[in-house]
Parts: sequence; structure tokens; C-alpha cells
Amino acid sequence: MKKKTLNITLVALMLVGAVGCKKFLDVNTDPDTTQSPSNSSVMPAMLAGIPRGVQYDARYVGKYIQNWLAAANGNADTWDRHGYLASLDNGGDIWRQTYFGLGGNLEYMIKNGLNKNELDYVGAAYALKALMFQMAADYHGMIIYRQAFEEGRYYFEFDDQDVVYRGVDSLCRLAIDNLTKAATGNITLGRGDIVYSGNLDKWKKFTYAIMAKNFHRYSLKADYKPDSVIKYCDLAMTTVEDDFVVPFDATKNDDTNFFGTYRDNLGSFRQSNYIVKLLDGTSLTGSSAGHNRDPRLRHMLSCSQDTTNGNGGYRGVDPGLGDPFSALTGVYAVGSANWVNARKRVAVPWADSLYANPSIAVFSTQYGKYLFRDKAVMPVITYPEIQFIKAEAAFRKGDKTLAHTAYLAGINGHFDFINRSYSTVRSNTNIFNVSQISAAQRSAYLASANVKGSAATLNISDIMQQKYIALWGWGWVETWVDLRRFHYTDLDPATGEQVYKNFTLPASYFANNLNKPVQRVRPRFNSEYVWNLEELKKYGGDKADYHTYEVWFSKP
Repeated sequence: MKKKTLNITLVALMLVGAVGCKKFLDVNTDPDTTQSPSNSSVMPAMLAGIPRGVQYDARYVGKYIQNWLAAANGNADTWDRHGYLASLDNGGDIWRQTYFGLGGNLEYMIKNGLNKNELDYVGAAYALKALMFQMAADYHGMIIYRQAFEEGRYYFEFDDQDVVYRGVDSLCRLAIDNLTKAATGNITLGRGDIVYSGNLDKWKKFTYAIMAKNFHRYSLKADYKPDSVIKYCDLAMTTVEDDFVVPFDATKNDDTNFFGTYRDNLGSFRQSNYIVKLLDGTSLTGSSAGHNRDPRLRHMLSCSQDTTNGNGGYRGVDPGLGDPFSALTGVYAVGSANWVNARKRVAVPWADSLYANPSIAVFSTQYGKYLFRDKAVMPVITYPEIQFIKAEAAFRKGDKTLAHTAYLAGINGHFDFINRSYSTVRSNTNIFNVSQISAAQRSAYLASANVKGSAATLNISDIMQQKYIALWGWGWVETWVDLRRFHYTDLDPATGEQVYKNFTLPASYFANNLNKPVQRVRPRFNSEYVWNLEELKKYGGDKADYHTYEVWFSKP
């Protein structure tokens, strides 16, 4: 992070201009140019900045966790192989949003809100600040926290994750305190709140959800407190109507879902074999026979033209290998071997049986699938996610009955997440495919071998694999935290099999990894490696394999 005065945001720039130029020329008193913008005008941009940071970086961390992988056959993609691109900002947008996009603006909202007694905005700003620091620490490991917004600094010291997590806890408590006080005053948050429309109770639930995640990061530590995790889960979202989802208006490029067809950012991405095997029954039941298939499959994934492989044409790719049929192009005689194989290619994420974007630079409600639509919401924290966190905490505590109850609530919650009508969230598009999952389909799945029917048979693997499904396509950072907490391939002591069954690490790692899996994303190049390298060197940040250094929360 370079000197703060060099990193001022647009809001700060306007404020500086208002003070520094007045002596010479009254250019900053133009009534059409606000010098002290209202919190209600700043808030929408803050909410929109969250999906920008997360979705931009999901192109890379999404490959680490095998939500998706590179399409090209034999591509040996750098990110598929747990690598990175040096001297570039790929993977650095969460960092950018934490310190630049949201950072200074949230500081402004807090100060402005305190001055104007707009404690609802103060509380919401503290909650968003907590979210971004939590996410940045989860993603990067060591980050800058205590000195983050100090003026007059050229260099900034890094803090380890436990320091940041304690800070996040304090920010959340400030958020709750201000939101509670705001409830008895003049509430104006709805003017700028495109997520909860100013509902302070939902903002408090969102903040408690951050606290639940924060406390759960201690799961491998001796001082882990599962009761605290459960407490905060119970204070968080209670239905999918409480989910924190950021909507898109889809009227221009910048207010359109980054993963919709219009913006064309998923053309070279394909669903992984790992998620296919979770949803077609292979991993959870040992068989992809039709009766084992998850009804969420057709809503979340895209099927190939071919339907002869026993699972309805649903295929995926493996890390660093790509799609073995992706190189097949041209015209083939119907019935020939080439024609048959070409139909086995993994489809694009936007539609079944399509291999190219059907709607580039054209807004469409016809094309797109699941969360990959121009006008589909971007989830940030959801009710089913919180239920799976609660299930794991209860399981670690030894309360398998509570764990099983939360586990079932998480599965049901994800069905509700898919079935939810998003038309009430700024008229966003529904994410289910044509029609909702029926009650009969849901009941059949819950009674199938995919779901453990009793507390006695529940294992940690069951919880984590269902959580992976529920977070697929949006919860990239949380899923990566989970995979690293279980060191990617840890075994479930109850079964002797991997917790994440059928999850395979790359056969060949990126050269700089020194044959180790990735553990953190290097800090953003165009701030830390350009301006703050001497501080990074203290922690090995200048080393080529720094991204493989194990993070604090994955150590006992």
C-alpha cells in the first residue's frame, strides 16, 4: 500500500479540493458538484464494489477450489496448477476494494455519519469494513490492518491473520452498537441501501454472520469456541430472505453481473469434474445412476449435447488438463466418431449444449444459467452457508444431534436459495432453470443416499461436501478457507476417505510452487510490490513460493 495521500478515493479527492482550492478560485462551490456527498449517494457504490472485488478474483481462486477450470485441452493453465502471474494484478481485486474501492469511502461514511447522527449508515459502514478485512485476511493471509488508513505513511506494516480477525470482531461490535442505537432515531439508510432497503434487523443479522465466520476461523486452535460460533449463527440469517445478495440493474456494462453473458468473462471456463461428481451422485453415493442425481444439478450446471454417459451429458474438466474434447472443431458427419466425441465437450456455464457465448454485449434474460446471468444477484453471505457453519461447529463440539439438524437446514436452505423469487430484489432474474425444484424432488433427494438420515450416521465429510455445493459459483473465498482448513486432502477419521471425496490436486504444480499447493494469494502487485516491498520482505513476500506459505488458520 503506497502513501495514503497518493491513494485517495474519489470522495477524498473531492473533499481535498473543497478545502485546498477555495483560497484561489471558487471552482468547488458549483452547486451541481457536491463537495460533501451524502452517505446515501456513497452507499450504493460501496455495495456494488463487493461483487467487483470478489467476482474479479473468482476467476483465479475459483480454479484453486475447482469450482471451474480452464477449458483448453492440455492447456496446463497457471491457475489450475495453483500458480500466479508475477508483475500483474490478477487476483488482486479484493485487496484493491478493501483499501481503495471501499476503504477510504467507508472511513468517510463513518465520520460523516457520526457528524450528522446517521448511526444507521455508521453501523452499515462498520459492517462492510469488517466484511472486507475478513475477506482480505482469509484470501491473502497477512494483510495491513492497524496502519491501514493512517495518513502520512509511505510504508505500512503487515499484521497476521489473528490480529486482523480480532480487529474484525471489534468492527462488528461497533456495527451492532450503532445499528442498535440507530433503531431509536431517524432511519434514512433505505435511501442508499440496495441490499436490505434500510432494514436494520437484517443488517444486524448480516453482521452476526460475519462474526460467526470470524469465530469459526479458530476451528483448529486449542481456544476454539464452538458455542460462540453457534450463538452467532443463531443471531444471523434465519431464512434465505435474510441473505445478503447484491443486485444488478443490467442497464450498462458496469451495473451488469460480471459473470453474465453480456460481459463475457466465463468463455474459457468450464465446470469441474469435482462439482459434477458431487451433484450426479458419484461422490455422495458411489454411483451416478439416475436415482442418485441431485435435482439441483440441472439448475446449477450445464449439460453437453451428448447424453450417453449415464448422467445426462453432465461432464466436467480436471485441473491442468482441460476438456479432452475441446480441440475438436469443424463439421463432422452425423454418426461419425468425431461427431460423437464433439458432442461430449463440456458446455459453457451459460446454457446447456452450447459451446460459445450466445449473447456477448447484448443484455439478455433468455440466456444465462444459475448465478451467471446479466441480472442475477451476487450472494455475499447466505442462510444455508451459516447453517453449515453451525453444523460443523456443533459436530466439533460433539453435539451430533444439533449438527444433523443444522446440516439438514443447510441443504433445505440451498433448495430455498435456488427456488427463491429474486424479482423483489430490484427486479433481478430468478436463478432456477425454467421451473423451481418441486416438493416431491426435494423430498426424494432428502430420502436418498446423498443425505445422511440420522445424527448417528453423520460425518464431517457430509457437512463439508454439502456446504461446497451450496457455495458453488459464489462463495469462493469461504470454500477456499474450508479446503485449506482441511489441507485439501485430509481424511475423515470416521471413514478413512478424504473429507472432500474425489477432490484431486493438480498432477503438476506451477514451477514456483516447489511441488506444494497454494495457500494464499500474493498481495496486489501495483501497491505492495511496487511501493511496500521492503515490508513484504520481512515475511518472505518477495519469495517466488510465498503463495504456498501456510496461513495462520490452517495451523493447529
